[in-house]
Amino acid sequence: MGSAPDSKHQRPRWKLYVLDIVALGVLFVGRASFADHYHVPSGSMEPTLAIKDHLAVDKRAYGLRVPLTHTWLTESEPQRGDVVVFDSPIDGKVMVKRLVGLPGDRIAFDGEALVLNGQTVAQEQTEDGARLELLPGARHALHPEPYQGPGMEELVIPPRHYLVLGDHRGNSADSRVWGLLPRENLLGRVVAVLYSSREGLSGGERWWIPMRTEEGSGVDPRLTR
Repeated sequence: MGSAPDSKHQRPRWKLYVLDIVALGVLFVGRASFADHYHVPSGSMEPTLAIKDHLAVDKRAYGLRVPLTHTWLTESEPQRGDVVVFDSPIDGKVMVKRLVGLPGDRIAFDGEALVLNGQTVAQEQTEDGARLELLPGARHALHPEPYQGPGMEELVIPPRHYLVLGDHRGNSADSRVWGLLPRENLLGRVVAVLYSSREGLSGGERWWIPMRTEEGSGVDPRLTR
């Protein structure tokens, strides 16, 4: 015959509830402050990011933030060319764009090319027909259509603000529409496409596509398709 469980060794029910709450809290804080995933809702970052791409986001990249707030406990500076996730200054929706302008920059956009501190940012065409922008420190793909207006008059970026644009600039509501991005609204940096269902990829090609190559100056060809 089986014996009844020894009640002396059973953990009180309230302790189990506490452990569950602690576990959920750790998961919540981890996702809010350290790392998270995000899916792309629009084509504003094509060809780099396709609709429904799943992104790996490093929320420690720019410091530690109090969860669910715009209060930063520590800060690290973004780099030009980072693909950033942030809260929209207009309606608070989470957005993803490329950071092209830093505090102190003089920057303009003529509808086809960026003009950064008085110098036109060069572009090049690859043998495969992809169009690349040679943004200092961050070569990356652009949408292949040459004209990507609207343009933007030159401005000087003030402290703690950034200029962000979509890689498909002709189909992007970005800093040209709603203004500069405040430092406090940053959420994290996109490290890689975790999974992509875009056309032209198959099997293992769909998994883990890094935003920057190991040497830091190249472009993963999967992000140009």
